[in-house]
Amino acid sequence: MEFLSGHEDMSNNDRTLATYERRAAEYVEGTQHEVSGAFKEWLDATIENLSTDARILEIGSAFGRDADYLEGKGYSVECTDATQAFVDLLNKANFGARKLNVIKDEIDGNYDLILANAVFLHFTREELAGVLGKTHAALNEGGRLGFTIAEGDGEEWSDRKVGEMRYFCRWRKDELANELNAAGFANIDIVNSEGWLHVIADK
Repeated sequence: MEFLSGHEDMSNNDRTLATYERRAAEYVEGTQHEVSGAFKEWLDATIENLSTDARILEIGSAFGRDADYLEGKGYSVECTDATQAFVDLLNKANFGARKLNVIKDEIDGNYDLILANAVFLHFTREELAGVLGKTHAALNEGGRLGFTIAEGDGEEWSDRKVGEMRYFCRWRKDELANELNAAGFANIDIVNSEGWLHVIADK
């Protein structure tokens, strides 16, 4: 797959978000709509022993699949996305979503769980370090962060799935654990699953 540098006037993430703005429908069409398998096991583990009164923030809710699954279990999820096209889709489906660019924006509020499925893989290593710090600060004591990220080495631009370029950054388990430790997280659990790392970490 081809690696390209970002446009001079746009960050890698800005360019990726621009792709999502134009290709939201293709993303929805190309994404599995069922919560199943190892991913379901991870999502269930993120809410283990979590009260249904917990404050849950989802970063990158896309079309609301994961929030819908959790709400079906009695939880309330604050849906956000950095892409206006997805915020619009979420609001048409009555999720009450708001726009949040976790790289540029602050995370207001004290949360018991912050979720981000297949979002952090679009961040550079430096951006992810900053975002981990923000999420740690936004969690209540004993709060939990759950996210999935691509496993592997290096960075790339790829047009797979949506037909237009998106930036991807892959991680190995040990280096990701080091970043989480540096951000102040504890009880770090990282599971390898078919090219993905499923992560749960506590504040």
